[in-house]
Amino acid sequence: MEDPHLTDDEVVSSVLNGRKRDFEILVRRYSGRIIHFVARMTADNDEARSITQDVFLKIFQNLPYYRRENNFSAFIFKIARNMTLNWLNRQKRTVFMSRLLGRDLGRDPFRLDPPRLSPQEQDERQDQVTRLLRLLPEEQRLALVLKVYLEFSYLQIREVTGWSVPKIETLISRAKGRLKKNILLQESGGEQVVQARKK
Repeated sequence: MEDPHLTDDEVVSSVLNGRKRDFEILVRRYSGRIIHFVARMTADNDEARSITQDVFLKIFQNLPYYRRENNFSAFIFKIARNMTLNWLNRQKRTVFMSRLLGRDLGRDPFRLDPPRLSPQEQDERQDQVTRLLRLLPEEQRLALVLKVYLEFSYLQIREVTGWSVPKIETLISRAKGRLKKNILLQESGGEQVVQARKK
């Protein structure tokens, strides 16, 4: 039975001291969040589970290099981020972000949906936004997922990405602005949308 009072660092110490089965405690604590994160980035639930298995294998292999400073969450999300981005690169960035907005479009923090949309209208709007989200630069998309959908603080995002807080703020602001602009352009009948760039 898992002891809920054990910190992540205490569990890591136990694993490194030979109780390898205690690694399952960390898997139980973090697998849901890792799957959620990877699924947001890849829009592929099956692939997210596969990547997550690889993430935990990589975490186990790298435990000896973890500096026990009560920052295990940042440690594992760095690994999850790197492995997810590697997967996206192999897919040549053609992955669909069909689930990025989640199920309840009415709670979208960007207020992309007018109130009282029918289910069909919600599906159409999600498809529209999904197409536009695919145009976001990779760094903007990553910052957006971590901040808005995983509710990471700026400091947590900094730990995961290595970016400065001002850069994170800029990425999120630009992502929101570009997304809104492209939606307005499409709704006004304009065919040109802002294409993804490096930053």
